[in-house]
Amino acid sequence: MISGNTKGVSQVWLQKLNDLSKYILPRHLVVDEFFALAMAQISAHLGKEIAAYVDRRGVVLGINVGDDTTVPLFNLAKRQGKNRLSGVRCLHTHPRGSGQLSSVDLTALSILRLDCMVAIGVDAEGKSTDVGLAWGVLGEDVPQTLLYPNVAALADIDFPRVLAELEKELAAESRPREEKKPTRALLVGLLGRQKEEVAWKSLVELEQLADTAGAYVAGKILQKRATPDSAFYIGKGKARELSLLSQVQKVDCLIFDEELSAVQMRNLTQLTGRAIIDRTMLILDIFAQRAKSNDGKLQVELAQLRYTLSNLIGQGEVLSRLGGGIGTRGPGETKLEVDRRHIRRRIGELEDKLDKVRCTRTLHRQQREDQQLPVVALVGYTNAGKSTILNALTDAGVLAEDKLFATLDNTMRKVHLADGRIILLTDTVGFIRKLPHQLIAAFRATLEEVVEADLLLHVIDGSNEEMEEQWQAVSQILLELGAAKKPTIAVINKADLLENDKALQRLLLKFENSLAISAKKQMGLEELLEKIGQMLPQKTQEVSLLLPYEAGSLLSVLHGQGKVISENFLPEGVRVLALVGRDLLNLLEEGNYIEKREEERKNV
Repeated sequence: MISGNTKGVSQVWLQKLNDLSKYILPRHLVVDEFFALAMAQISAHLGKEIAAYVDRRGVVLGINVGDDTTVPLFNLAKRQGKNRLSGVRCLHTHPRGSGQLSSVDLTALSILRLDCMVAIGVDAEGKSTDVGLAWGVLGEDVPQTLLYPNVAALADIDFPRVLAELEKELAAESRPREEKKPTRALLVGLLGRQKEEVAWKSLVELEQLADTAGAYVAGKILQKRATPDSAFYIGKGKARELSLLSQVQKVDCLIFDEELSAVQMRNLTQLTGRAIIDRTMLILDIFAQRAKSNDGKLQVELAQLRYTLSNLIGQGEVLSRLGGGIGTRGPGETKLEVDRRHIRRRIGELEDKLDKVRCTRTLHRQQREDQQLPVVALVGYTNAGKSTILNALTDAGVLAEDKLFATLDNTMRKVHLADGRIILLTDTVGFIRKLPHQLIAAFRATLEEVVEADLLLHVIDGSNEEMEEQWQAVSQILLELGAAKKPTIAVINKADLLENDKALQRLLLKFENSLAISAKKQMGLEELLEKIGQMLPQKTQEVSLLLPYEAGSLLSVLHGQGKVISENFLPEGVRVLALVGRDLLNLLEEGNYIEKREEERKNV
């Protein structure tokens, strides 16, 4: 079987490759001179690498044709157990190069668990030069490369005996597997039309997300390309480079810093042979790990299903353009339609459940309004310190961790202000740049607490160099939620980590209506509570009063501190209908100036 990059190869040379694939190598040799010379001549003529995969009987399983520097891996079915070699060896050429094995060669040897890897150096005339050989390894061991002056020098190797001793040694060294190692990932970003500094910062944040999800980041790659490629996002050539780099770095997945289309994801998966994850999938995975409450789990599942459905719909549109006629009425379309119906049905069920959640939250909000309890919501970029502030003010015991999205479920606690009022302080999910729209839609029930709050505490990580960009990202999401015009205090947290007082003063001037604290060090919390008391509007209540003329001074107080709706001068005094706050209401109740409503008189 001949595969790989055969474009432009004439039928004559394809026939030569086909003839070579039928050759049976002597069982006792790693490779004989005839086979090596034939490979060298064909490789030199084509200017491409050639790789032959041979089993222990000497039968050629397949021949792959690459380019001038690399050759694709053979799709090898591993017939042996995980603690044994595959029973297949790879013989390949290095045109216009030496037989020294590259890091890609050694990685392929380890991944495919080959018996051995042989590289034949080929000169310009098509003659074989030196030969590199590395025997098979298991696990994380680094293969050792042996260099031979020519192919003939390999004739002294008793291949079956050496192989038997090698497998015996590997079996003796094999141990039970240790605990599962974290997923190794490569992060991939696209420069596009943004500044390179901004693109790298986004990749650094993606690394924090990957770390939160439990992955080990083996490297970060930024592709300089003006616009995304519709088929491979970063372009087919760069995707091929990633495929080779993934082998060298032994990574399990590639994580992209943008949301990929279904076509891009499928093409990248096929080309690289690695799991492909985009930013949206990564954030959804973190949310799925962090959700503890039933409400949170429902909202995460809804977001995941909406994301999955959008990818399925992308494939379905291709079918719909064909009109559902001949060639489209098959099992594939049926499976797609079944998947879509199942997902839509489940989405409907989740939306019904979340509607009930919203109704329950609405009832709770009504009860709080009846009790005249103001709600103050902590908002801000993820990992800015919102949960730490809540714990410092209320001893809530909420998880406060130095990871993104440490808190996912809302927590609400009572806080006593200095003027005696009681407020409800609620923690909310942290925001982030490029927050998936599926999450904003799915978490509508939770985010309603932000929309309905009386006051927002926009928490800013004062020690973060990107605090201004993070502030803008949160402000944009608040605008989308319809909460941008709410009364807001800019709470600059982690002020203890700033260099000096001048840096702190610059921050206080940068953000309007700001206050500096350190929740971890319990600094500035009293000032924060005082500021909250000043910013919270007093709840007003409509009252009907009868003020005797000797208490006429209260009328001016009502005009100054309340809102007078109407006033009538009667012989016994002034009847006033007004809106008053709690403090003024207490004063009027003490003087017994409030008239009872008609229904209250009947009850008496």
